[in-house]
Amino acid sequence: MRKLISLALTILFSATALCSQDARLSTVQRELVETERAFARFCVENGVRAAWLEYFADDGIIFQPGPVNSKDCYHKRSTQTKPFRGALNWEPRWGGISSAGDLGYNIGPWTYTDNTSAKEPDAHGYFMSVWRKQPDGKWKVALDFGSGPVTSATSDHIFGKPFQPVASYESKVSLDGSTESDLEKLEHLEKTLTDGQGNAGALASYLTLFAGRPIVMRAGVVPLGREVVLTYLPKGRNVSLALTPVGGGVAASRDLAYTYGNYQIQQGAQIKEKGHYAHIWKRDSKGEWKIVVSNLEQEKAN
Repeated sequence: MRKLISLALTILFSATALCSQDARLSTVQRELVETERAFARFCVENGVRAAWLEYFADDGIIFQPGPVNSKDCYHKRSTQTKPFRGALNWEPRWGGISSAGDLGYNIGPWTYTDNTSAKEPDAHGYFMSVWRKQPDGKWKVALDFGSGPVTSATSDHIFGKPFQPVASYESKVSLDGSTESDLEKLEHLEKTLTDGQGNAGALASYLTLFAGRPIVMRAGVVPLGREVVLTYLPKGRNVSLALTPVGGGVAASRDLAYTYGNYQIQQGAQIKEKGHYAHIWKRDSKGEWKIVVSNLEQEKAN
């Protein structure tokens, strides 16, 4: 009985702490965070297929391993029946939102628990989800891109921790242009990255696109800052990074955006790595677009 009371109090105090922390968020950001949590609960209760069909936008993107339409992908899968083979759960831990309140993103830990008799070890990693508010006022996932499993659970994988909004600042937005022209500009920045590498090399050129304190995601590591880029993009003039954008979107307020596509890292004549990427962009106080979240996921060799 004492253990049950202790567990109930722990859950109560955790929920109270989360509510207290969420009270400091804007109404629209709190709404998005709660939608992410509801998505995770729905997934645990109803399975991945049902959850992805329920919470993704009709044009929402997942990576399998390249970018594909999520609903097209999951409609083709068999309906899951209980008991599920495993449980996928996650929690939003960091994120941001546009000033228009129509586009936002969440980043956080995920855990997969095997429910079969084999009892395989739990898998852990991090996710990045981009959400867009629909005409009916509901939030739906526009893009979901995880960074692959880490070797073991970290302290982040203890669920029930409060959400922390990414450091915010006021963006300067030019009166000229549109969401369409903004997306074209971002894709142009990515396409022409190789052109600007020159003697500086890919590392220096790529880092010029980053905000001061970005979140950089990579398979096998906890999301950190710029130093993560050094784990896959070496210094050197003969190192190139080619980005090929496939799609993206821009907030109505034109201060937040996302892009995704394919990349290739080459050293001299040798292709060192290729895969898929997603960027979240935010305008800075000068009106320049800067990457606030980067995720490059290497495609595994066949």
